[in-house]
Amino acid sequence: MLFIEQILNGLQLGIILFLMAAGLTLTFGIMNLVNLAHGSLFMMGAYLGVTFQVWTGSFVGGLIMGTLGTFLIGLLLEFVLIRYLYKRDHLDQVLCTVGIIFFFNEATRMIWGPEPLHAPIPAFLTGTMEILPSVPYPTYRFAIIIAGLLVAGLLYILISKTRVGMLIRAGASNRVMTTVLGVNINLIYALIFALGSALAGFAGFVSAPILTVYPGMGDNILILTLVVLIIGGMGSIKGAFVAAFLVGLIDTIGRAYLKQVMGLFLPPVAANTVAPAVASMLIYVLMAVILFFKPEGLIPPPGTRRAISVAAHTHSFEVSAFAGLFERWRVPVLIGLCVTLTLVPAAAWLFDEPFWLDLVTRMMIFAIAALSLDLLLGHAGLVSFGHALYLGVGAYVVGIMSHHGINNGFIQWPLAMLLCALVALPVGMISLRTSGTFFIMITLAFAQMMYFASSSLYSYGGDDGLSLNQRSQFAGLIDLYDALQFYYVVLFLLALMALFSSRIMHSRFGNVLRGIRINETRMEAVGYPIFRYKLAAYVLSAVGCGLSGALLANAAEFAGPQFMEWSRSGELMIMAIFGGLATTFGPIIGAFAYLGLEKYLSALTIHWKLLLGPILILVVFLGRGGLYSLLTPAPEASRNARSSSRWRKPYFGLYNSRSVSVG
Repeated sequence: MLFIEQILNGLQLGIILFLMAAGLTLTFGIMNLVNLAHGSLFMMGAYLGVTFQVWTGSFVGGLIMGTLGTFLIGLLLEFVLIRYLYKRDHLDQVLCTVGIIFFFNEATRMIWGPEPLHAPIPAFLTGTMEILPSVPYPTYRFAIIIAGLLVAGLLYILISKTRVGMLIRAGASNRVMTTVLGVNINLIYALIFALGSALAGFAGFVSAPILTVYPGMGDNILILTLVVLIIGGMGSIKGAFVAAFLVGLIDTIGRAYLKQVMGLFLPPVAANTVAPAVASMLIYVLMAVILFFKPEGLIPPPGTRRAISVAAHTHSFEVSAFAGLFERWRVPVLIGLCVTLTLVPAAAWLFDEPFWLDLVTRMMIFAIAALSLDLLLGHAGLVSFGHALYLGVGAYVVGIMSHHGINNGFIQWPLAMLLCALVALPVGMISLRTSGTFFIMITLAFAQMMYFASSSLYSYGGDDGLSLNQRSQFAGLIDLYDALQFYYVVLFLLALMALFSSRIMHSRFGNVLRGIRINETRMEAVGYPIFRYKLAAYVLSAVGCGLSGALLANAAEFAGPQFMEWSRSGELMIMAIFGGLATTFGPIIGAFAYLGLEKYLSALTIHWKLLLGPILILVVFLGRGGLYSLLTPAPEASRNARSSSRWRKPYFGLYNSRSVSVG
């Protein structure tokens, strides 16, 4: 009987995931929009609905408020911001929606406070009911299943049987032709986005009595929803429906029974240790296996196979109208940066601010990671949303070896890089079978798998992480406990990484990677083994991130699962893009700018992410090419744009872009 109850729990989770996935499927399948802020709309539906329910005592009123409120928020977001992302690449969409996540998470924390919000179950849905003889089941959970199925049916009728649905399908098939026929496609897109937002708000409110309502609650459900989308097939409502129930059942059954199953083969202590981690990883393993054999998902929409074969085969960078604004100051600025980094210890001693050394050391460590990611993101055009995986692997190698009394840095650091290469090789071979959004999601899945695996290492701290017994030792040659020596070690490694990046940029290998980024199909037709080149770039990038992780573990004297969180991967992407992709100094400048901005804003207010989110959005629209583009020679198109208004195409009245390839 307990098994039937767990099956129903899996169906209930599947319903919630489908309601979330349906909205994302509509926006991606029809508008080609990657909206990572969908989880924030789930959260807003929960907060708005529960607040209204507690205020009025009406569950139905809370349901209406949660759904209608997120519908209006979605409509406003689409009108103000989202509609300007439709023609942008997925990288811009990811960064912009991450900025929205920062804003909404911090706004809810500021308005409702950090404490969880209690969501009461309505009186008429309390208690249990007998689904089958001697099989009681909570009435509220069963009501969620029924309501979700009804919403799914109504959504099917709307898309398949109504005139609005016909217009939606037409817009998805051919936007230009639909517009020519007189259909207001912008209005259709706005309604689709608002409908997806309302579905997320509905799911958030009905989940509130089961889940905890707190700032950021949408992040975890978003990850599961993305897994559903990828397994089912991006843009497929049917695929989302099947995959949602599949994921819900596997996740629920795995958490309930995997420990018992593993207890049949392992000692009880080992089973209790391993089973929770494996249960958390099951859906990500499922996703990786499905994408390996069916890169387009289980039930892809028509045309997906062709889309995957050409996705991301042409990729160029846009630069803002401000590119080259300070071109004449490029050499003095770069020399000043190098001199400043060299003299930071002297300035810290002179002004009696030892914290400056720790801060700049941390910035340089993340600059190494950003430079490593840029090899993949900037040169090869591969958007990895799980690269913090290797940051964590490098840190854990140092932490675990220190735990066992092996503190020799000559062993720890090379081993950290070697292990990152060994992990990156199979991960890259599987991930690179996909492209575009699928590559983004599968790299995220692998990072989440390792995150849960590290969380289950109870011998090494589990969720709490692992403190280093001692920093890395170098036979008395270097003392990392001396902040000055540690600083110059990190500075030396950063200089080596910058030199390596410069050599890659001007090498045959770098030229091939840029060719793959710009037009993969043509490079393959010429005869280049593009898979091997991309795999080599992926592994090299992972090795650099592993070195950064080893340094970070020493700086923090700690290694933990939080080093692998998906938000950390997003921060590395922001640093690389903030500074400028496919450049030697861009990621370094981006890391310093991002972490410096974070430090400055956090000193102003505890709600600093409320300011950081809009800043990231502005960077997406106004700062394409990154800060480093201000110092580089502007493309001829940008020069003409600044000198002649007839070529100007303003973005919010301020932004002007031209597609150029960065060499």
